Amino acid sequence: MRKLCNMTSSGITDRLLNLNDPIGNREFGAEINSLASILSQSVLSSRDYLYFLTSDTEEGKKIGDALKLFFDCSKDMSFKNVSVNAISDLDDSRPDDFQNKGLRNLVKRIAEIYKHHMDNLLINATGGYKAQIALSLAFGMGVKIPVYYRFETFDGVIKLPPMPLSLDVELWLENKGLLDTLEMNSVINEKDLEREYDYRINFSSLPAEIKLLIDREQDSVGHMLSLSPMGEVFVQACRLSLGKLDVEASLKDSSVPIENRLKKSSKEAHSNKMISDNQSFIDKLVSIPFIEEVLVRGSSQKFDRNEFVCKQFGEIIKARYSTRGGTLYMEIRTTARNPYELEKAVEEIKRLLK
Repeated sequence: MRKLCNMTSSGITDRLLNLNDPIGNREFGAEINSLASILSQSVLSSRDYLYFLTSDTEEGKKIGDALKLFFDCSKDMSFKNVSVNAISDLDDSRPDDFQNKGLRNLVKRIAEIYKHHMDNLLINATGGYKAQIALSLAFGMGVKIPVYYRFETFDGVIKLPPMPLSLDVELWLENKGLLDTLEMNSVINEKDLEREYDYRINFSSLPAEIKLLIDREQDSVGHMLSLSPMGEVFVQACRLSLGKLDVEASLKDSSVPIENRLKKSSKEAHSNKMISDNQSFIDKLVSIPFIEEVLVRGSSQKFDRNEFVCKQFGEIIKARYSTRGGTLYMEIRTTARNPYELEKAVEEIKRLLK
């Protein structure tokens, strides 16, 4: 289809609508050839939604618009709702942005679409960059939805066989604080991770499976960390799969009296002033039924905005509370007995302290 890129989107569509044999005629392009093959196999129960995910280039957007027009207007292959999504930074003329941002943005968009349709979805991974195809396949396999692909020498699409792997949701939960922090940032310095989240990372001691999901490079200011594109797949797929697991996560009430749950140092004058100035917040936190202990580790003068952040790091919940007086750093222990209950505790704390 790239041969037609000197034409307008509507011109490309007009040309396509006048061709015959959308499965076998290569002039249609890989996207239409593969979709026509999928439709011929009657694997879709309805044609409600069709999403095209394009590169962040003029050529990609033009082809996406032409494909939308084609599937809007085609007599035999139309869908009720067709949309085009240009994936930010998915541009191979900017390799660093493509690797560090574009591929991860692609996975995030696929995850958003999955959330809207859940298991009533299939992925057609035909067309685009090879890296896109690999990540689409990995995501589909992770959340157990079918993935189709048309090889150049094949007459039609095939359903790709499932890979012999399964998501280790517990591994994700045990490292959720770190992975979620990396997922929120395109790149972060190890020192900033320690300063922002009171979390000192010992990269060498991380599980080997987690190291594979993190890109770590050294530059003039230290080690820079980012979630790899496959790490993005792992995080998104685990997050989406957690709600589908039949795991009972209940939190018992703590037997520790509320008045004994706050632990602080008398030597931390600034921390104690912040606690005193924000007593209503502290009281609300320690009064949550499943809280065992809130250990105030320290404070800083830093203030960007009012916010409360808590994340799961291993078996501990680390939290920071920022207000105009500065930032308090805390460790929170609960009655949670496993990673699933600890994740529930984090979500409940955030909900109750909104």
